[in-house]
Amino acid sequence: MALPVTGPRRPAFRPGAPPAARGDGVAAQAALDRFLYGRPYADLLADGPRLPLNTAWRRLLHRTGAAEAVRAACGGWAPAADAPETEQTIAALVPGSGPYTGTVVDVVAAAGATLDDARRRDESFARYDDRWSGGRGALRDLVPADVGAVRSRLAPPGVLLAHHGLATPAHLQDGRLLRVSAALAAYSSVPHFVSGSLAEDAATTAPMDAATRAELTLPAPSVLVFHDGVPFGAVADDSDLVEAAGQGRLPLGDEPMVMGGVLTARADGRLEEDLGWLLTAALDRRSGHPAYSLVPVPLGAHPAGRALYGYAALLAFEDWRSPPALPRRDKTGRPGREVKKLARTWQARDGGFHGVHALDYTPPPEELTTREHSGGGAGELAAGTWRRAHVRPRVRYGIRDAAGRRVGPVYKEHAVLGVTYEYRRRWVPRARIRPDLPLADRETVYLLSGADRG
Repeated sequence: MALPVTGPRRPAFRPGAPPAARGDGVAAQAALDRFLYGRPYADLLADGPRLPLNTAWRRLLHRTGAAEAVRAACGGWAPAADAPETEQTIAALVPGSGPYTGTVVDVVAAAGATLDDARRRDESFARYDDRWSGGRGALRDLVPADVGAVRSRLAPPGVLLAHHGLATPAHLQDGRLLRVSAALAAYSSVPHFVSGSLAEDAATTAPMDAATRAELTLPAPSVLVFHDGVPFGAVADDSDLVEAAGQGRLPLGDEPMVMGGVLTARADGRLEEDLGWLLTAALDRRSGHPAYSLVPVPLGAHPAGRALYGYAALLAFEDWRSPPALPRRDKTGRPGREVKKLARTWQARDGGFHGVHALDYTPPPEELTTREHSGGGAGELAAGTWRRAHVRPRVRYGIRDAAGRRVGPVYKEHAVLGVTYEYRRRWVPRARIRPDLPLADRETVYLLSGADRG
């Protein structure tokens, strides 16, 4: 017998039953819609296509190897990676064969058990940081090592416990499936950290044209990008971004925040555009502790999708520092004591313990052009403005030899295209245009001309 993700109990079936006997997937879609549209996430996702949770769940089970754990627990059965979208999502199962015949198997817990050791390791590390002790958490001034504390809170221990019997409440099944999916996505991804000074720009990058999107590649099959919290309003609305842009860091209020996302690559390394996850956070009004979530979304012209494209641009076009090597330990003490010693080292704080890559951003050099502003004419600006972070299509890069030294000039008279320099795309943070002029009374952060909106 199987239980659907939500809704009333359906007729029992065995693995291998025809699709018609497994339900039409309406309950799974309804559960996802309530999650995405019944909360503040609607502001980011209302304009984008809806993505059934069942797709994300099946792909994660197979990509992370959790399908093997499910297969072992369910007497040889596991969801097929290429199953039709209408196939019912299974949360509990009574295997018809194997060592667990006649026993209720919690499919969600069986998958979640594969990441429990890594989650415990992250919790142990975070315990030695005052910002995370007592479950308080952090939303700003993060460091690379904070990825462990964030991802370990995506699936608290309670959601990984197996439920015995067939009376698991439907609302618990919904939440557990979402949380375990999020944890599988986070723990199967290579973490990449964007420092606080670039957090807002990373999450609010302007849309890219089709040619730029076609060049987006990822450094790993799955990548988790994370950064300080950025208010949803800044990601979804240009005017909110402009209002605070001149005041330094965007203020954090009571609204939910964007803190990164998870991106996956196709077999050729190109960005997989039909499935991603947006990392969000919101403060619990009763406890004051932040709650973290990974929301499955497809990339696209809606604000959540644009944020994910911005992360992909950073991964494809910018440099990242590898995690530092941890200092050697004799490993003669207890595991908990060893973690405590490592947590106090700068190498662990800079991501060595969790294998975090950090953005190594250097602003691109300015093109050697002269801009003349006459006293009048059609090209004269009357007010300053802000330009959103964007991808610049043609920036000169100096060609380097095997030792990493430039082989010649990049801009001067002896610079030769293809010999001493080459053109590449670069990600550029937002900038004030004509700071000598006052801002207009009303303005928007303009996009690059010809940007493809979707």
